Amino acid sequence: MKNTLPADEADDSLPLSWSRVRFEDIALTAGGVTLGRKLGDRNTVTLSYLRVANVKRGEIDLGIIKEVSIAEDEIDRYALRKNDLLMTEGGDWDKVGRAAIWEGQIPTCLHQNHVFRSRMRSTEISPVWFERYFNSPEGRRYFESASKQTTNLASINMRQVRGCPVPVPPLAEQRRIVAKVDELMASVDALETQLATARAVGQNFADAVVNELTEAA
Repeated sequence: MKNTLPADEADDSLPLSWSRVRFEDIALTAGGVTLGRKLGDRNTVTLSYLRVANVKRGEIDLGIIKEVSIAEDEIDRYALRKNDLLMTEGGDWDKVGRAAIWEGQIPTCLHQNHVFRSRMRSTEISPVWFERYFNSPEGRRYFESASKQTTNLASINMRQVRGCPVPVPPLAEQRRIVAKVDELMASVDALETQLATARAVGQNFADAVVNELTEAA
C-alpha cells in the first residue's frame, strides 16, 4: 500500500514495508442510529443496540444492553457485522476514541449514533491492528488533540476519525505484532494476579501477627 499523505505529513520513521495513510483510505466509517426519531407509519422492529457505555478499550461490555425501535428498511444500514471496529464519539477527555471489535455476540445488533462503526475495505487489513493502534498512546494522543473539549468532556466527529493518519504494515506483520502484544498483555495480567495474591497473603499474615500480639498482651 502506498502512502497517501501529503509530503509535509509523511513519516520517514516507519519501516520501508509500511505505509501511512488516512483511515478513510482503508476503512468505511459510519455513524449509528439516532434515538427518539419519529418513524411515523413505517414498519418497525425493536432491536438491541450498543451505546458509548458498551464500548470499552479493547472490549465490548454486554452487561446492560438497551433496545430501540427502527424502520425495517434501515436494519442493513445500522446492523453490526462481525469484525466491525467500533469507536466512541465522546466522553471523558481521556476516554474519547476508545475502540473495540464487535464479534457478533448478539444477532442483529445496532449501534447508536455516538458510536462510530468502521469496516475494512480489504481483507489485507486487520481490524484488530487498528483497534490496538487507536487504543495505543499514539492513537489516543491524536484523538485528544483533535477532539473538541469542554470541562472534563471531549468529543470527536466522523471527519476526524476518517482523517486520522494511521500506520499500515503488511498483513503478516499486523498479525505478528498483534499476537506479540496479546502475549505481553497476558503476561502483565498474570503478574498483576500474582501481585494481588502476594499482597493478600501479606495482609493476612500481618493481620495474624497483630491478632497474636493483641491476644498475648
